[in-house]
Amino acid sequence: MRTYKVEVDPSARADIEELTSWLQARMTLEGAEKYLDAMFNEILSLSVFAGFYKPSQYADIRRYHPKACRMVSHNKKWVYIFHIEEETVVVDRIRPARLITK
Repeated sequence: MRTYKVEVDPSARADIEELTSWLQARMTLEGAEKYLDAMFNEILSLSVFAGFYKPSQYADIRRYHPKACRMVSHNKKWVYIFHIEEETVVVDRIRPARLITK
C-alpha cells in the first residue's frame, strides 16, 4: 500500500485556526481539543487513504486545485479538500460541508 507525506497549506492552517477559535467559544476546552484531535487524525489518515479518492466533480472543490479531492469528516460537517503531488498529499482547505453545493 502506498503512503504519502501530508502537508497542510497555509490556507488550511488559517481554516484550522478559525475553527479552533470558533470551537473554543462554543465548547469546553477539553471538548474543543477532543474535536480537533479527531480532525487531525482524519487529516493524517490521508497518508494512507488519499489514493482511494478521485478528483472531485464539484466546482466548489476544483476551484482550490484542478485535481482536488474531498474527504468528508467523521461527523459530515467538514470537508477536507486536498490534492496529491507525487509522494505528498497537500490539504488545501477545510470547509463547512454545507457550503459545498456544486
